[in-house]
Amino acid sequence: MSQIFVSHASNDTECAEQIRQGLEARGYSVWREPTSLSMESILYLRTIENVILGSAAVILVWSSSAAQSEWVERHILFAQRLKKLIVPVVIDGIGLPTTLIVNTIITSQVPCTDVVTQLPPVFPPPDSTDPLIVLSEQATHEFIRVRKEAIDQAADLLIQGEHREAVLAILEYLAQNDLMMGVREKAQEVLDADAKGRQAPAFRSDDSRHIIGVRCNKCSHVTYFDKRRVCLDKGTLIRSVLRAGVELDERDLTCGQCGAEVKVHVDCRGY
Repeated sequence: MSQIFVSHASNDTECAEQIRQGLEARGYSVWREPTSLSMESILYLRTIENVILGSAAVILVWSSSAAQSEWVERHILFAQRLKKLIVPVVIDGIGLPTTLIVNTIITSQVPCTDVVTQLPPVFPPPDSTDPLIVLSEQATHEFIRVRKEAIDQAADLLIQGEHREAVLAILEYLAQNDLMMGVREKAQEVLDADAKGRQAPAFRSDDSRHIIGVRCNKCSHVTYFDKRRVCLDKGTLIRSVLRAGVELDERDLTCGQCGAEVKVHVDCRGY
C-alpha cells in the first residue's frame, strides 16, 4: 500500500485532515504524527525524514501559514533531495517557494474535500509495485536485514539504469544517516562501486539529483544551479540559519534571465 506524506502547517490541519480522509478512502496509507512525538524531541527530525523517505509522494498544503513554517520548509527541501513527487495544494493564493518547480498545482478551498479528485495522472496508485517505491519503503524498514536487502535492490536498479538519480539519493542518505554502521558502510560501498564503474569526475553535469531550480521573483524565469557548486561557493553565502533543527545556508543566487538576486535556503549537508 503506497504511503503518502501530507505536509502542512498547524493552522491548516482542517484541510490536511480532509485530504487524509480522501486518500485513505481510496486505499492509500497516510502517515499520522503520533501524539507522543513532540517537535522538541531529538527524534522528531529523524522520524519525519524517515517517513518522507518511505513515502511514494508528498502532498503539500500551501498557504501563508505554511510559508512561515520552518518544518514545512524542511519537508520540501528533504523531499526534493530524494526526488519525491510533490503535489502542492494552494489554499489561499500565496506564491510557491522559489525553489519549488512542479508540473501540477492544485488550487482548493478549506476544507479541501475536492483535492483527491484533482490528483495528477502521474500520482502513484495505492497498490503501486514500482521498484523505486518498494525500495523507498524497504530503506526505512525497522529491520536491519531488510534495509540491507534494499541496498542490494538499489545496486540492481543502478545496473539496470532505472530511477538512477532517485536511487543514488536514497543510497547517499542511508550512507550518511542510518543508525547502523553496517547499513551505512554497505550503502557507501554501492555508491563507491557505481562511481568507480562510471569513472565519474567530481562534478557531473548530468547528475540531476544535485540540480535545483530557482524561480526569479522579478521575471519568473527558472534558473538551474548545481548544489555542489553552490554549497562550495562561499561568495554566495549570506549566513547560516537554523531551520527546524537543521542548519541551512541562505544563499544569494543570480537569475540567469534578468540578473536579479534571489535569496534561497539550501541544505548543504553532505556537500
